[in-house]
Amino acid sequence: MARRKRNKDADDDNNAARRLLNPPSKKEADRRAYIRTWLDSIGVPESSIRAEYHTRVGPIDLYLTNRRVIIEVKQSGRLDKGPAQLGTGSKKSETAFEQLDRYVRAERLRERLYLEEDITDSTWLGAVTDCKVWYVWEWSPRPLDYESSPIPIQAWQGQKLNSDNLPRLASLLNRESVGREWATADMSHVFSDTRDSIDEYYQKHRGIGAVKTQRSLWLEQLKGGGNPPNGEEDKIFVLHSLLILISRLISSTDSPREGFVQWVPDHEIEKLRHVIEQYNWSQETGDILRSLYADFVPVNHRRIYGEYYTPDWLAELLCRKVIDDGFIAEQIRRFESGMPVSGVLDPACGSGTFLYHAAKRIMESKPMTASRMGEEKTTALVCKMIRGMDIHPVAVEMAKANMRRLFPRASRTDIVVYQGDALLTPRPESALFGDSGRMLPLTSPKGLHLMLPAWFVLSDDPNLSKFVESACDDQNMPASLGVGVKGYDREQLAGAHNQLRKIVREESDGVWFWYILNQAGPMRLRGTIGRIVSNPPWVSYDKIQEKRRKDEIRMMAENRRLWVGGKNTKFDVASLFVDRCPELYESGNAKSAWVLPQSAMRADTWKGLRDKAGKKMSGSWDLGNLPFSTNSCVMFFGRRTKNKKLMRIGEKIRSSDSWETVSAKTKWTDPDVSFTSKRSEWVDKNGKNMARKGATIIPHCLVWVDSMTANDGMARVITKPARWSPWKDLGTMEGEVPESWIRDCISADNVVSYAIPAVTRCVLPIDGGAWRADRRRFQFWRDAQDQYAANRGSGASTPKTLEANLDFNGKLTSQSNRTGQYVAYNKAGSILYAARIPDNSRIVHDTLYYVRCASKNEALFLAGVLNAPIMRSAFVATRKNGMDFAAHMWSMIPIPRFDRSDPRHRRLAALASKAEKVSARACRTRDTTARLRKAVLGALKQDGVSNQIDDACAEILPDYAVYPDPS
Repeated sequence: MARRKRNKDADDDNNAARRLLNPPSKKEADRRAYIRTWLDSIGVPESSIRAEYHTRVGPIDLYLTNRRVIIEVKQSGRLDKGPAQLGTGSKKSETAFEQLDRYVRAERLRERLYLEEDITDSTWLGAVTDCKVWYVWEWSPRPLDYESSPIPIQAWQGQKLNSDNLPRLASLLNRESVGREWATADMSHVFSDTRDSIDEYYQKHRGIGAVKTQRSLWLEQLKGGGNPPNGEEDKIFVLHSLLILISRLISSTDSPREGFVQWVPDHEIEKLRHVIEQYNWSQETGDILRSLYADFVPVNHRRIYGEYYTPDWLAELLCRKVIDDGFIAEQIRRFESGMPVSGVLDPACGSGTFLYHAAKRIMESKPMTASRMGEEKTTALVCKMIRGMDIHPVAVEMAKANMRRLFPRASRTDIVVYQGDALLTPRPESALFGDSGRMLPLTSPKGLHLMLPAWFVLSDDPNLSKFVESACDDQNMPASLGVGVKGYDREQLAGAHNQLRKIVREESDGVWFWYILNQAGPMRLRGTIGRIVSNPPWVSYDKIQEKRRKDEIRMMAENRRLWVGGKNTKFDVASLFVDRCPELYESGNAKSAWVLPQSAMRADTWKGLRDKAGKKMSGSWDLGNLPFSTNSCVMFFGRRTKNKKLMRIGEKIRSSDSWETVSAKTKWTDPDVSFTSKRSEWVDKNGKNMARKGATIIPHCLVWVDSMTANDGMARVITKPARWSPWKDLGTMEGEVPESWIRDCISADNVVSYAIPAVTRCVLPIDGGAWRADRRRFQFWRDAQDQYAANRGSGASTPKTLEANLDFNGKLTSQSNRTGQYVAYNKAGSILYAARIPDNSRIVHDTLYYVRCASKNEALFLAGVLNAPIMRSAFVATRKNGMDFAAHMWSMIPIPRFDRSDPRHRRLAALASKAEKVSARACRTRDTTARLRKAVLGALKQDGVSNQIDDACAEILPDYAVYPDPS
């Protein structure tokens, strides 16, 4: 076995060398990949190779981070006249050598900012190549020696690569590493031991008063966002504490234990510090901490906060569009005149992606370059301009750490990212600033109230540190805090100090300065902002678990004329950010851009915002599902922007790519075609849409069958594990049930065009439209009920029992006695897939909608319309919530019922019958749904029936048929 592996490795190395010597593709991207694979084969660690590494002056093709090696790759023929030819660089007026020199000089200067060690022995190497021909130069190791000219390495000036000189090139590039290894996006494994030891310490000390107080304040802050962890509070508290400490230690914070992480002992912090010091965290670009958060924190806890991380390329693009040169030039003028500057805000900053790219946009702008500010003044100006806020404590610390990575010499207080509610949501029991805005009310974990004078908290020098420290030490209020303060104001301040002393005596100390400063943070930013760029949380009202937060959101939405819907409406909290934040924080002629779910452009739940915004909304971009797994858009305010749509045309796009890279792989088009909305004929006798949503057959670990053995009318089953917490932590269930309980179910993963190639088996004790009376006799079902009750969500709308969840609104039992012909289609996705349900005993899952048809021919006719490529644009145009098709098309597209007297209808039904046979043949092999769907679409097109169905639909619905773009 060992010999086989060695032989395979050798074969891989040989193949890498052969591709480098004789590249099969002429494309630059492919040749870059050949070089990268070869570098890996000669021993350059994959973690040290950065492709398309973003610098201040553009993206480097290949950067060997610890070896001071930069390689620019060109497509075949680009270097035929050498690297000194104009147009061989990234610009028409630039040579390939000038492009390379620009990158090397930028990185030499940048390294000086980040490396404390005096590493000057190793020179810099730069190469320009098309794989076959290589040009290499050497630069001085000293970054201060900026004007020195590079020295060409004569042996590699136009040298053609061959098998004889390939080892020499390998030796040249695979040089000795310089400094510490760079941290990468995947670093969670290096902290696993420390995470376990911190968790062990917490379990032993969780009952101590100070630890309980800090945990209580942490939980209260998460409740402020509406969705605290349910049933996993201790686990998430430990993970959040760990992530905050990692963020602070990476950014070299002097007091890493500030706030609710004070419970972590010094010896554990030192362990963390030791791990962190093994790596260089500064020089990697972008937000490298968000993947750490994603690895540690369960996905369900990220989803309930509506966290859709903005990719770097989109953040970079929006910052370019919104933070214009004129705005930057004005802030430079104000700064150098000693006047207050106007800031750039992300009120829901997460781990700081927008803050990071806003800062880079300012630093790399023409006005900043022209100002010739030194490093110290540049840092001071940009830190004054960049402002962030988030309600999540971990996100705030990560944002600060990412900013410190960009400005390693900035002081702790220079970087302003507050933890707080950017909406300044009014509490039902009191305003945030009570007593007509004169007081800041705070509540301790045990319910004691503290009222701080607003003038004290919001003044330029509030002396909060002295105020809190003296209270924590149980001392009288320092006399210096009362200087110049008289009468009622002084009494209020003294009363607040005495109350804080009482709270500290009863509930311990350690978090109050940090807590008070963050609570007041949003108020400190009012009227100071000139630009807003943000991706606010994509959380719908019905998903908020905390009742108080739910009441706050509804009260604010109603007061601001944004509220749409009833008790369980899909109203988006993000619309409140778009409406309220500019009013709270902007000053003067402000501009903003918001990354939002695509539903913002057309859904009824966003109608209030669209009506209210009116002409203030100056443009929008439809991003489709390019950045995220769900469709999205960008709305602009104050900056006139053409409405357009972004489409991918090239290879895979990574979140960490620069916009320069992504722009080469995408194209802008006109927005989707709009259609006149007309109701279809698919309505029941009451005028309601006939499409019905399937049953909520979850969680998987309680009812979905992974394996089964049957004997004598009984079935022994093992369930499938769930993918999301808390259910994934339960593993699987095993037990015996009557075989008649096992029902075939159809989910969206089972449907392709015109076929249902597989089913999912589930344990469902239903019969004749009702639950079986004997179901509780079986231990398996009793255990499943108990597990659901112990782990379900706490929201008021969450069904209380497993049976209530499975049969929510009667969607399960109503399917038990289904008769006739039905067509099912996927609830959501980029393409609609529809198929006839061949067996009415099959239960339809809620990832599908199903429609009853009067006959087989009508079902075929409807399947033809729903699957027709020519109808896709119309179906997409009806979507109101992200990627949801749902039942919207029946109210917006006049799809007729089947009329057997109409030859067009009969022809479409016949074509759909043929399409079913083609699809069935394509589905004979077992494969993933995605591959089967692709195979079926290819088979339908190759057969020609797909085009025939398009032509038939174009005759029936000419105003809604759009032939697909051939590209």
